Amino acid sequence: MEPAIRKALEDFDHILAQFEEAMGIPASQRNSRDRDSAILRFELSYEVCWKLLQRLVRAEGYESNGPRSALEKAFALGWIQDEAIWYDIIKDRNTAVHVYREDWAQALFDRLPAYLIAFRHLRAALPV
Repeated sequence: MEPAIRKALEDFDHILAQFEEAMGIPASQRNSRDRDSAILRFELSYEVCWKLLQRLVRAEGYESNGPRSALEKAFALGWIQDEAIWYDIIKDRNTAVHVYREDWAQALFDRLPAYLIAFRHLRAALPV
């Protein structure tokens, strides 16, 4: 495995573990900072994920010019099974910066468990 892919994979594993940790805080102990931390970890997981996918699809001989392209190729290669959830992930990542309203932040947080599962499934399906 080329060093850049190995490093990108390590970064993804690391941030995914942090995302899992942030989501693991029991609801009875969670406060708004914990929620916001989980949202940030989601954003970081997305960023690291698409950059890893871009490297991997390029290594497979495909062109990838951004997040959507990398995710589309990952779907075509069979690494992503549920295209619909990834559409929601992309949409929520793009709006996450606007979750300064409590109701928006909570609504996004409520969707994060499904997104974490999607990241885990993707990681398990990767060829590295």
